[in-house]
Amino acid sequence: MKKTLSTLFTLVVLSIPLSPQAAETPLKLEKAKTALLVTDPQSDFLDEKGIAHGLFAENIKELGTIPNIEKLFITAKRIDMPVFVSPHAYFQHDHNWENPGALQKQLLELKVFNRKDSVYATDLRDTGADFLTQYKKYILDGETVVTSPHKIYGPDSNDLVLQLRMQGIDTVILAGLAANLCTDSHLRELVENGFKVVVVKDAVAAPGKEAYQAALVNFGLIANKVVDTKQAVKLMTGSI
Repeated sequence: MKKTLSTLFTLVVLSIPLSPQAAETPLKLEKAKTALLVTDPQSDFLDEKGIAHGLFAENIKELGTIPNIEKLFITAKRIDMPVFVSPHAYFQHDHNWENPGALQKQLLELKVFNRKDSVYATDLRDTGADFLTQYKKYILDGETVVTSPHKIYGPDSNDLVLQLRMQGIDTVILAGLAANLCTDSHLRELVENGFKVVVVKDAVAAPGKEAYQAALVNFGLIANKVVDTKQAVKLMTGSI
């Protein structure tokens, strides 16, 4: 009997489609309750001179991440869809953490997303923590909601969920970096909080092919839908 149950369990597990195509739930967006969310669209990841850009450069080029994120910004602004940005930042007091994780320790040591001024933000402009230059016209237009910085990977430590709730948002189009870290963690936390999430799989980037494939597996199993940028634009504009 135990052997039979074990065999059945194995067959069920093996039958689960571990791929981006796993999330094929029919979904029609209600524009008034849908927002675009981009995680960490910042220079240290996306700019060629960024401290951590080298980790993502290959995946960014292969996916067309930078222009794909911009297409999402352009589409959202054109149809008046709310846009949210969840940035990453480390201030001086964050360097006093006693128990950072392995990657967190490296980021802190390398001073990725490093900022000196946690009060007046006078040090942000043109640093690695600043937004990629070509995105600034969309992010700094006075309409985009820029949340307080998240500290590890997910939005547990910032005000993203509050801001989404306060604007009546229940569905999120999700893009940004890093695919297998912050983007993945935002996906998980939003789903745990009852949001529907559509992940745009080529408007993200990860530190290498294996990390990207791992992200795709998780996206496919957790998100309500996984699409590419072309499909996302059609969803946002009601073309499909």
